Amino acid sequence: MANYGAFWLAYLTAASVFIALVWRKVVIRPFPLLTYWVRALSVATLMTPWSSNVRDPFLAPALMIMALDGITLGAEAGLRAFVPLFVSWLLALLIATVWWWRGPRGIRKNMMSLK
Repeated sequence: MANYGAFWLAYLTAASVFIALVWRKVVIRPFPLLTYWVRALSVATLMTPWSSNVRDPFLAPALMIMALDGITLGAEAGLRAFVPLFVSWLLALLIATVWWWRGPRGIRKNMMSLK
């Protein structure tokens, strides 16, 4: 895997550009929590690594491993990378919710204004 670092550099550059675009363009004004969730899920989906082969130490994006294993080896093999991706999604949603809740336009400020 002579080009392993170069592949990751190219992937991380492209994923960072995509995340920056999502972060800038996805704004759902009536539902700010949904905005935080979409942003968090895009980061978690693109930045979660997983082992590309059970016998090799090399990592690849979990979404790519899930898709390629599902296509070539069957649906059961695709689940191998789905589990860490799902855990990453749950953690991203939890962090986004806490970040939104503690933010300046979060529920805490709205609750204080009701008193």
